[in-house]
Amino acid sequence: MADLPIRAILILTGKPMHAKHDKMALARMKPEKIHVLASGVKALELLRNYSVPLVLLDSELEDMPGLEFMRRLRQVPELRQTMVIMVTAEARRDRVLDSISAGVGGYILRPYSIATFERHIRLAQRTEMFTEIEQEQVREGRELVEAGAFDEAIESFEELVTEQDESHRYYDMGMRYLMDGKYGKAIVAFKKAVQINDLFAEAYKGLAEAYKGKGETAAHARYLQKAAEVYAQLDKLEETKELFIQILKYENKTPNPFNTLGVKLRRQGDYRGAVHAYRRAIELTPDNEALYFNLARAFLFMGDREQAEKHALQALIMRGEFPEALDLYEEITGRRFERRASDEQAPSPVDRMQELDNGD
Repeated sequence: MADLPIRAILILTGKPMHAKHDKMALARMKPEKIHVLASGVKALELLRNYSVPLVLLDSELEDMPGLEFMRRLRQVPELRQTMVIMVTAEARRDRVLDSISAGVGGYILRPYSIATFERHIRLAQRTEMFTEIEQEQVREGRELVEAGAFDEAIESFEELVTEQDESHRYYDMGMRYLMDGKYGKAIVAFKKAVQINDLFAEAYKGLAEAYKGKGETAAHARYLQKAAEVYAQLDKLEETKELFIQILKYENKTPNPFNTLGVKLRRQGDYRGAVHAYRRAIELTPDNEALYFNLARAFLFMGDREQAEKHALQALIMRGEFPEALDLYEEITGRRFERRASDEQAPSPVDRMQELDNGD
């Protein structure tokens, strides 16, 4: 695959010497335009007004950390696809993990050789092109839905969702690279896994629309749920919320996708991941006391009894009769829960308890 020419690059760093080195390292790649900025605020303004497909981001800017810039960048819908490569002296594993979570497309450690620098940029470029054929297939499927060719659209989308094992393979590869300290390769592998999962979500949404066009509401709701679960795995709250609201129109007992993810992660022993997923679930449906119970259990597994007690108590305050939460509260604190009159709430529907994570 031929490498794409680089039209414009933004070097974003709070250190002038780093900017100088990065600009020199780009010389052989001959970008048409190199922007150099030290301010994250000014960088966001530049990216909103000019086409700059690649950002080389340092860990510290003059007005914010590099990861804060990433967070703000991803909040701007039209800039979410901007390719960002972290160029930093930060080699600590937790900082690499934070960068992966923020969505960077590459990780270059300072000091670097010119060959390493160029290789990482080219690799990140190829990663962005990785799913072009599949993305075109999604577009074609959408066009078939709009044209009313629902069976053909279903066939097209089903071809995409049969490849789900590929995302797990790239995720496992990323974990191996991470354990070996090969951070750049780890990020590329994780990025590919995310790209594939993004395609799954779009394909599931396409299937949902095709079945809706055929008048098959059960299949429509089922594939919306699958899309929502993929978005939950990708930690995309707004997309998950939008689909969840759509699903509720057809199935009012549908499980919260973030809660489903939290239960899965807790059972796999990823307690921190479970806590994050349960917090997201509460953002989606804050009046569901089962989610506070699940969050309390996850904190208990982590050994954080203070947070476990806090959320078990919240679950008990929210629901009049909640024997599982009473038992959990006693396990955490060593005492029985004594309800105050001011705590009493109306009992919740029994079917809400289907979301309890009360297994081993």
